[in-house]
Amino acid sequence: MSLTSDEVYLRNAVESRKRDVSCMLARVRGELDAAGASARHFAAVGQGLHVRRAELEGELQALSASGVAGLTDDWGKYSALELAAQEERYPAKSLAYDWLVAHPTATFLETAGELERLQHEARTAVGRPWLLWRADGLLREWQANAVARGLVAPNTWEAFRDYLLVIGKDAALGGML
Repeated sequence: MSLTSDEVYLRNAVESRKRDVSCMLARVRGELDAAGASARHFAAVGQGLHVRRAELEGELQALSASGVAGLTDDWGKYSALELAAQEERYPAKSLAYDWLVAHPTATFLETAGELERLQHEARTAVGRPWLLWRADGLLREWQANAVARGLVAPNTWEAFRDYLLVIGKDAALGGML
């Protein structure tokens, strides 16, 4: 028996569609198996979390009922010395960054001198003519921190200065200085 070209085309089309449907069916069966396994896994995780929550709530109630007082209001506050140092440091470092932008090739000593001058201005504005922190020590500490974090290499003033200028004032004052 001889087939016409239309019959051959139809049979090939049906076989092709059967292969496509079989592949899609296998994929859906696999996804259903995975969804079932996931549901069982997350049910077990959820059950474990409920048990852990109950344990922690019980512990928290026991600790609260123990009568032991919590932290005092003074916990974590800055000392008067640190607050005074911040009063001299924060406004000075912001203005010193602006100065550094205007003098992008400034040396370490020039920058330390300007920072110290600005610190002194901040201190005398609140009635204390002495500085709590020397500017050269602050600059060295900030540079050492940047090197330790891997943000600056090599450990030179020029590399640190250029890094500060590249990251911008907000980043420099927020995390670096």
